[in-house]
Amino acid sequence: MKPNKYNGIEIYRGPSILDGSPIVAILIFKSMNLKTGDIMQLHIMREDLAPLKASKRKLDTAICGNCPHRHSLGGACYVNIGQGPTVVYKAWKAGKYPAYCATDHDQRIAARKVRLGAYGDPAALPFSVLKNLTDTAIAYTGYTHQLKHKNFDQRVLQFCQISTDTEKQTKQAHAAGNGSFRIVTDKNQALPFERECLADSHGLECRDCMKCDGTNHIFIMVHGSRKSNFLNNNIIARG
Repeated sequence: MKPNKYNGIEIYRGPSILDGSPIVAILIFKSMNLKTGDIMQLHIMREDLAPLKASKRKLDTAICGNCPHRHSLGGACYVNIGQGPTVVYKAWKAGKYPAYCATDHDQRIAARKVRLGAYGDPAALPFSVLKNLTDTAIAYTGYTHQLKHKNFDQRVLQFCQISTDTEKQTKQAHAAGNGSFRIVTDKNQALPFERECLADSHGLECRDCMKCDGTNHIFIMVHGSRKSNFLNNNIIARG
């Protein structure tokens, strides 16, 4: 299969760093995502179960770890698991995504920006996989909810914002010199050092911003079809 004849590659298949379960990571080259624009999208999924099935069985800890917003917990995660991740998983099972080969694929990756974790947490992958991808791509965005996970590799913070749920967590990230990304229900909740996501405030696509690279502090208004779950779960209050 010629490198330009397919829209994705398998960049990792092996045990999850988070719980050892079998996972696979697929890098999609072309994207029609309206918020991010056309940047590469990294989907991290269980290898042995389709995304919806893994979620329903609460076996998504392999790729989502401790995230309180998982669908399996009734959370407000914005990802529609039945769409993007399911389409990617089915295509991978059908053999449409070859395994990564530096000779065949690095030139294609090098001209592009990448979103780490269109589905799944980048911390589920070995650091070496993330390092190779971010070293090759021209820019990246990423988020992780695994700061408190027992198997979390702190080096992931080189590439990822810490997904925070409370003001306290955001202040801790700031004090430690790490970037953060927080969902709020009111813009007045923003801290002085936080800046609003430009996709929200100005309609700017992620590909034209790329500030969620592990160094900045960004907030966004609660959004997505499951935002009522966020309000009902009241994670902010539980802090």
